[in-house]
Amino acid sequence: MTRKNAARLVFLLVLIGLSAIFLMRVSSGDLPRFEHADKVVHFGAFFILALTFHRAFPIPVWAALVILTAYGLAIEYVQNLLPYRQASMGDLLADAAGAASYYLIAWWRYQRRSAKART
Repeated sequence: MTRKNAARLVFLLVLIGLSAIFLMRVSSGDLPRFEHADKVVHFGAFFILALTFHRAFPIPVWAALVILTAYGLAIEYVQNLLPYRQASMGDLLADAAGAASYYLIAWWRYQRRSAKART
């Protein structure tokens, strides 16, 4: 198995796992006990999703952010169809912020490596 295929498998597993988690029934006792804990979970999940997506599909950043944000929108849409979940604009914003944060850090690290290589 090539590295790219391995990265794609990891991304697929993360995508399936997160989709299942985002769509399952959650009781208030299952969540961490601080305000906006669900936003932190969404941010972290999409940070990890962006990391695995970037390794699996090295496409332009703008395209990756559109795809990942569209996935977040799709999750919110499906959650709104479920009787035990509801859509949240805050969750969607946390999703987009998590993905964008990953790409910002990746860009910063690339810039640092490039600067070191030139010296």
